[in-house]
Amino acid sequence: MKYSYSRERRLTRKADIDLAYRKGKRVMRGRVRFFFRRNDLDVSRLAISVPNKVGNAVERNRWKRLIREAFRLHPEIGPGLDILVVPLRPPENTRRQEVEALLLESVKVAR
Repeated sequence: MKYSYSRERRLTRKADIDLAYRKGKRVMRGRVRFFFRRNDLDVSRLAISVPNKVGNAVERNRWKRLIREAFRLHPEIGPGLDILVVPLRPPENTRRQEVEALLLESVKVAR
């Protein structure tokens, strides 16, 4: 199994991200909000939006690393979802395992 975060697994088009915001299913878990929208692709795609109010650049980049790694390591998320992740508070002592649990639990709710 290939555990990569290739370009095809990234949600990059603004129109797709806006659709996820407006029409996606919203799931709030801990200090993170998830937006899920079905797509007709063979892969799930991920976008991360970390607002400036969450913290300084170091904290925002930590969130991005944690979320990307959790998404990359779990192919059981399966195909057919556009996932937009918006952290709402600083990461503080958040560990990758916690982010993985939040992501997997949210995917189950969205499906």
